[in-house]
Amino acid sequence: MYHLLNKVYRAVLKRMSIAAILLTGTFICIAAYLLLGSLGHRTYTIELRDAGFSPSEITVHSGDTVTFKNSSTRSIWPASDPHPTHEDLSTFDPKEAIPPGQSWTYTFTIPGSWRYHDHLNVTSQGQIFVVSNTGKLPSSTVNGYCDGPCFDDLIRNAVQTKGIDAAYKLFEETFAKGQLPRGCHWTAHRIGEAGYDLFRDGKNFSISVATTYCGYGFYHGFMERLLRENPDPAYALRFCDSVKEQLGDMGLWNCYHGIGHGYTEDPPDPSSEGNFQKMIAPGIKMCEFLFGNNFGNLNLCLTGVFTVPVNFAADEKYGLSMDPKDPFAVCRTQPYRYWKACYGEFAAKLDTVLNWDIHLLPAYVNKLPDEKLKRLVVWVVPSVMMAKDILADDHSQYINGCRESFSGRLRRICWGGSLLGFFAHGEPEKQHEKVLDFCNSDAWRTAEERVFCWGEGLRQLRQNYSIEKVKSICPNVPELYRYLCLDLDQTHTSPYDDPSFDTP
Repeated sequence: MYHLLNKVYRAVLKRMSIAAILLTGTFICIAAYLLLGSLGHRTYTIELRDAGFSPSEITVHSGDTVTFKNSSTRSIWPASDPHPTHEDLSTFDPKEAIPPGQSWTYTFTIPGSWRYHDHLNVTSQGQIFVVSNTGKLPSSTVNGYCDGPCFDDLIRNAVQTKGIDAAYKLFEETFAKGQLPRGCHWTAHRIGEAGYDLFRDGKNFSISVATTYCGYGFYHGFMERLLRENPDPAYALRFCDSVKEQLGDMGLWNCYHGIGHGYTEDPPDPSSEGNFQKMIAPGIKMCEFLFGNNFGNLNLCLTGVFTVPVNFAADEKYGLSMDPKDPFAVCRTQPYRYWKACYGEFAAKLDTVLNWDIHLLPAYVNKLPDEKLKRLVVWVVPSVMMAKDILADDHSQYINGCRESFSGRLRRICWGGSLLGFFAHGEPEKQHEKVLDFCNSDAWRTAEERVFCWGEGLRQLRQNYSIEKVKSICPNVPELYRYLCLDLDQTHTSPYDDPSFDTP
């Protein structure tokens, strides 16, 4: 190439003036620089075959291009982790499926380690290392902070080398430092995915209460991977049985929820776009097949089904949306036995509709057609809102908001839901610290209110912690309320009875 440019340059010189020579020389040098620079960038090809991406890992330089060729028998959708948001490298996303025989090309300009997956089949995964122009892969840590992709790698390695509990321990330590780059639920989701790899490979691992953290994200991630690789329900139930052996009924219930989640496609079949009912149909069918004769288990499975399209609606994706004036509209069209799952999942998305203001909740609750639904929604909404405020030192707005918005039993349910929020979103194994502060707040006006907070807060502690841990916390409870710590006389009962919607 250098010789060719030199010949062209000399031929031009013979026919031009000095000024033209200077101008043209500059132009040719620039052209040569650009031409040679472009020749320095390479194009790589990754094929997606029926067995997955090939190669699944490659190293490229900044400015290099990768062509994803669909050599499989189905459509593909290569995109950056995490699924389904693709936020690690948001431009690394074709925004649509790539049919068999076609390709999609992406130029990597940001150095780093980028994991990716097939959005249509998340079990197909890969990783691309993008080296900077200096020939180095940039560190994912800055002043000790590990970014999202880096943290995912740490979590995955912890699961593979040390087990599930070690990964949660890493999560707890990172949370305590205020350096958690992922949301609580997503982190648990990633631990579940890595846990499935152990299960698939026949490796034994312990399942502790930690798998219930962060909205049970572990079971979402685990079941998504399991059911995409093997949709046989007997395979899923076999895992759920092993969960029950190690964790009891609480683990089993979470696993059933995961089954419903796993049988509901994310993303949905393109033919179902804009059709909520069509999206939930496969999951509903499987839940009815497995648990139709037991409403409690059926409802757990159904919550896993409904949570997927409800998230689509809240994010205005795949042709679904959530009407802020009538957020439960689609639920009214469901059979009564599906109401609990449907209304409960839509209630979990009311936080943004209400702009995190409990005072606006009664306007929606008063329109509900069933007293059971009112209790359900008032229980769910404050527990979800707490995710936004969990790191705050003062949560008195929940005490005052519930008091000013509701009366009688609904007021107590609202306070109970607020306490639930500490366990759903708080720092694992340290949620009780927020509970103690909450019940010690000066915002409680009467002795009756304080007794309720301690009774319900300690009841939820017993529900989420081992009895040994609860006993270790008891000395931190004011002596006046310490009798409620173990509540041996059962003087406190939950304000929310979690009723069945099996029959009207």
